[in-house]
Amino acid sequence: LSGAHTIGKARCATFSSRLMGVQPDSTIQTEYLTSLQQLCTQGFVINNDTLAPLDLVTPAAFDNQYYANLRSGEGLLQTDQVLYSNGTETTRELVEFYNQHQSNFFENFKKSMIKMGNIKPLTGTSGEIRRNCRSINSHSSA
Repeated sequence: LSGAHTIGKARCATFSSRLMGVQPDSTIQTEYLTSLQQLCTQGFVINNDTLAPLDLVTPAAFDNQYYANLRSGEGLLQTDQVLYSNGTETTRELVEFYNQHQSNFFENFKKSMIKMGNIKPLTGTSGEIRRNCRSINSHSSA
């Protein structure tokens, strides 16, 4: 489902940590890094509300360009780029496969979306809504 990032935009706040500091993220292709730094900064300050396309080449098309972007070091989000640059052999192979076989990407994406759509939500006391999506809620025993 990561391939959905072939369309849409992300705020600079979601990826700016990759652009700045003494050592920017080395998995970003140099020219792409420079263009993102120019887009996201005003002077020396990050403009967190600026939007960047997830896919520079075909930003308004749902296609497999996302995978070509990862291969060339132009994945906007670190969680995407890591699939190719620092991923396992399996994730690298999937990136290569979907880059070469758009029809397979479309078919597998469709199946995955249907599968995810069939996940039944937890209700009542079977689950909880997280206050912060990155961590489970803490429960104090008072």
